Amino acid sequence: MDVSAIINLSVLIMKELKVLKISCILIILTAGYSQAGQFAISMDNDRLNAGEKVGVSLIYIESDSGESTDFPGEIICELITKERKFAVPANKDIPEEELGKTESSVSTQQHYSFILPSELQGQVVLSISGLDAPRVVIDVAVPEDESIEQAEKVYPTLDSMFTISQPYEKNTSPYEPVYFVLGTELEKSKFQISFKYRFFDADSLFVKSNPWVTGLHFGYTQTSFWDLESASAPFDDTSYKPELFWLSHNFLASEHGLLKGVFFQSGFQHESNGKGDDFSRSTNYAYIKPVLVFYDDDSKLGLQLSSKIWTYVENDNTTNPDLADYRGYFDLEAKFGLAEGLMAGTHFRLADQGGSFQFDLSYPLHNIFGDALDVYFYAQYSNVLAESLLDYQERTQALRFGLAFIR
Repeated sequence: MDVSAIINLSVLIMKELKVLKISCILIILTAGYSQAGQFAISMDNDRLNAGEKVGVSLIYIESDSGESTDFPGEIICELITKERKFAVPANKDIPEEELGKTESSVSTQQHYSFILPSELQGQVVLSISGLDAPRVVIDVAVPEDESIEQAEKVYPTLDSMFTISQPYEKNTSPYEPVYFVLGTELEKSKFQISFKYRFFDADSLFVKSNPWVTGLHFGYTQTSFWDLESASAPFDDTSYKPELFWLSHNFLASEHGLLKGVFFQSGFQHESNGKGDDFSRSTNYAYIKPVLVFYDDDSKLGLQLSSKIWTYVENDNTTNPDLADYRGYFDLEAKFGLAEGLMAGTHFRLADQGGSFQFDLSYPLHNIFGDALDVYFYAQYSNVLAESLLDYQERTQALRFGLAFIR
């Protein structure tokens, strides 16, 4: 056999091995993702560093068709941790290319790149917004050299620029539910905003030496009652509720079956309606609030029980002297439902003038409309005394429907 024949035979063998390798890759991908839809996700690296540029491949697999697909110029990568969710745009940076073909399938892939948020650390779940593809779990570490070149940093949104000068942003978190609901009687519409702020950095040396101070918080809740039936749509009343409180760590040193959390909260809250003269109402509370949390990791079914018990401090005895007869001295709260599904909440108070009951129901709309819509459907039924301070001696019965952003 001459030299040219040997060379031709070697080239033929190499081509056959390459085709065999690509076919094996496609078989593995098809077996792993056949139940998840037409797309699969592949990361360039399994171990990533926060703040660095990373690559992800979007793989298209279509059985019994032979058709390819057009990949978008930009995709939105959703990065989910236990505390936060990030939506990061990833841009197409390599032309679309065909991986290989078999008799029953065609698979193509497109490579994208994006910058991992510097706040990420630990295990992160990655999914592609609006795309039917299985999620992947990646490990994100803080880079040893945190001095990432400024030229390599990308700020795709105004928020990403804003956070540069907000080193305390991580101390702000949700508190009470945030919602806007329309009453079936429009004059009984209502909305609420709320947040809490932790004063001390939990990772600082001072807190590590004095761990109790990490529980010190400022909280703010505002509840407005909006008469949307009247021509000028006035606000009937608004309750402004700033407070200072201390929230404990989890008292459970180890897991106790379904009981996952035991917490204790205590604080001082002011409430007023911001009006003057005869319409002014205000009071103050000193309270304690124990909280129990039950949760099943497999079913994602949870139950939270709490009881807020208070006493009135420097109540306005001129405009609302008998507020306690209508508000009482305690509130029993229960929340029950699925972490990513339907959830119900109740409040119950008992006072000299009668009982008060509120029932809230929420459902995440992304379960209906896909991952693009991150709000809850919210329904609320109230049969309560002193729902607002201005008309605290009246009973409010209202059925309301709307949207919630925090439940």
